[in-house]
Amino acid sequence: MQIDLLNGTMLGHWETGTGVMQCELQFGGRLVYIQHPDNEPPQRRLAIAQQGVQAAWDDIPQALAFAEQLCEPGIRQVWQLYEQGSVSCPPLEVYSIHFEIDSPYPYYSISQTPQFDWNTRVIVEDELGDEHSIHLLQFEPQKNFWLSVRRLGAGQFQG
Repeated sequence: MQIDLLNGTMLGHWETGTGVMQCELQFGGRLVYIQHPDNEPPQRRLAIAQQGVQAAWDDIPQALAFAEQLCEPGIRQVWQLYEQGSVSCPPLEVYSIHFEIDSPYPYYSISQTPQFDWNTRVIVEDELGDEHSIHLLQFEPQKNFWLSVRRLGAGQFQG
């Protein structure tokens, strides 16, 4: 998907703190937030963010893979089941990309995929070839589960 902050429709624009305003734009099901000083119009910061937003957008799969490594072992196991095709939907999703006024590096807000069915049983084969049923509910993260992952460069992240 092509991301064009300069010509996108702004969903919202509000003050987030003293001297800081924030723009909200949506592309597909994801939100992009760009902060700017309250004493200037947002266009300059939108243009600066535009220089990196496409790369950040294109790096979403790698950001999710990095986030998976930060999670509890249960989430990592469910992610592996997704990668193997045992479950049809990834357990984690990027909800938004944020460009903060005081950082050159955007960050991703990541949480559970709403469509993921944690009440599913999956048949897996162990190393001996025996099949076992795993109930995914045992791996469901706590409510209000969120991760922030900062993008430092192409394929480079910080948790």
